Amino acid sequence: MSDDGAAPNGGGPTGGGWGVLIRWGPRLLFLAAAIVLTTQSARGAPRSELNWALGFFAACSLLLAWRQLARGNDPDAAGSPARLLIGAGAVLCAGGATMLILSRTGVEADTLPLVGSVVLVLGLGCFVELWRQQDDRALLLPGALLLGIVGIVLVVVLLVLRGGGNGLSTGLLVALGVAVLVCLPLGLNALSEWGLRALSGHWAEEGRRGPLVLSGGLAGAVVVAGATGFAVWLASHDWVLTAILVGSVLVLLVAIVSNTHADVALVLAGLCLIAAAPPEQPAPPPGGNRVLVAVGDSYMSGEGAGTYIENTNDAGGDHCRRAPSAYAVKIAAQDSRFDGLRFVACSGARTFHVIADADDRRAHPQRGVPDTQIDQLKKMGSSLHPALVIVSIGGNDAGFSTVGEACIAPGPCETQKSLFEGNLDSVKDAVAATYLSLRRALPADVPIVAVPYPQPIADGVKCSGVALTTAERAFIRDFVHKLNMKVEEATREAQGIFYLKKMEDTLADHHLQLCDRKKRAAGVNFVGLKSVNGTSVQRFNPAHWLHNSLHPNERGHEAMRATFEDWLKEKPKLLEGGPATEKPDTSLPAPERGAVEKPDPQCPLAQINRSKCQLALRDWEMRQITNRWPVLLAVPLLLLVVWAAVIAGLACCRRQ
Repeated sequence: MSDDGAAPNGGGPTGGGWGVLIRWGPRLLFLAAAIVLTTQSARGAPRSELNWALGFFAACSLLLAWRQLARGNDPDAAGSPARLLIGAGAVLCAGGATMLILSRTGVEADTLPLVGSVVLVLGLGCFVELWRQQDDRALLLPGALLLGIVGIVLVVVLLVLRGGGNGLSTGLLVALGVAVLVCLPLGLNALSEWGLRALSGHWAEEGRRGPLVLSGGLAGAVVVAGATGFAVWLASHDWVLTAILVGSVLVLLVAIVSNTHADVALVLAGLCLIAAAPPEQPAPPPGGNRVLVAVGDSYMSGEGAGTYIENTNDAGGDHCRRAPSAYAVKIAAQDSRFDGLRFVACSGARTFHVIADADDRRAHPQRGVPDTQIDQLKKMGSSLHPALVIVSIGGNDAGFSTVGEACIAPGPCETQKSLFEGNLDSVKDAVAATYLSLRRALPADVPIVAVPYPQPIADGVKCSGVALTTAERAFIRDFVHKLNMKVEEATREAQGIFYLKKMEDTLADHHLQLCDRKKRAAGVNFVGLKSVNGTSVQRFNPAHWLHNSLHPNERGHEAMRATFEDWLKEKPKLLEGGPATEKPDTSLPAPERGAVEKPDPQCPLAQINRSKCQLALRDWEMRQITNRWPVLLAVPLLLLVVWAAVIAGLACCRRQ
């Protein structure tokens, strides 16, 4: 009997129905589990349901991988299995393409694009497997080289266009997807099969198999064990994401060389886990006669949390990302002097997103929000009874997120500090104008508290797990301190605004800064992967996964809450007054019109606006990358060594 269950008289090379079941059962289970997992992730299933789907998918993936490894990859003696593989691949590709076409023609089914893509990839995987089973080894090397060259050329062309400041159109993005997801993987598959056949055939020659098998197996085992040990070492030194990346690349290489679908399984599982946005929480009650009002940017809205308030984390609409764990929400719920919360803070807010439209010609609301934040408060009219207003603004005008991007990128970011620090005086003017606009919109007896930005990184020489040099960490600390000084100056210019100076040191006081403890226990996310709600296309877009980075998490906001409560205790009379009933004091001078236009445009690395700042920063970034060509060359060379070691190891035990 063959390993596929064929019997001497059992009705064909596949052993009849039992043989077909053994051959195709694991494949069908894998396909079903992949569709279930993708559908559950795309519809935003609760984490418990997603974990069950992930467990089922993992079990089916292991079963299929074991079956493929046990059967080997030699061509079958009869053509029937090949015809079945062709048929399965054709059906899957046609089904996946049909789903994608339907999703582009207006069919309202949120899971169609994602499920269609998965089905299409699985169909292509069938053809790759069939290609690798062909007898003619001479076709593998030219095909692999052609696909690899096409993929590399596409990637290089797109990088050049991107580096030149050109945006990527839908067509270019599709071309990038074809290069990364089709050409390069197919070329690597074909080249791996060519290498396996070349080595296994060479080692099978009489008198040479023994020592070569031993030396090849040992070399492969040593290299793979070294890569695994390196990943473990990284994890133990708090480089967890890097360790996961190294481990994933190693598993991907093993899967590709072994010609199993484990590579598809690993990528799909990781994608579904990251893109599965958790269920949103209901909004806090708006309250009645003594409400707390929270105004400002992401440090006030709570971005960085594990979950957000309903309809505030939709990449296609409202992306304010207001969190139930934000310290303003906790204060309003726990302090009996407040009976509710008016929460208008929004992630990404700049001063012209907050200031009243009547006070500055540049004022306009953020995407998905009807009005500027002050105009939202003004439209509440007599229904708004604030007892206290807290505001955090200025960080986005100063380009704080861009500072983080530049420092994480290659090169010493502290050498570019003039691009950011030279903008701080203009930021101060814009913040002062915003404070004055807020003061004019509220009753005169309502206290307003300006909150500075907490120092995210500890002042220490050693810092494991954070990809910043000592000089870069010092630059970020100095930049945050100078930004907070400008915010404090703005409160004095606007007059009648309290400044909560202690908030700058809250993370330090609670020992929650980066570099003060393990990243997983810090009160700030360094690089935080998090999806958004909305359609599956939006949630599976990697551009939406890094917004949690460099923001306080739940632990950080709990520390900020404690600091704010301590500050309130030091000012017992601040909240002793009755409900605010006075009308806004329109006698106050109007802000300087155009003040919020003064801060220079931001220069984010992830968006193209071709500002002077961005062009200078991109030119510096490209120089840093090209100056590190030995490192850039070493990475693919190391991957090549690991790939060759995996081929050597698997070729030793491959059946002939």
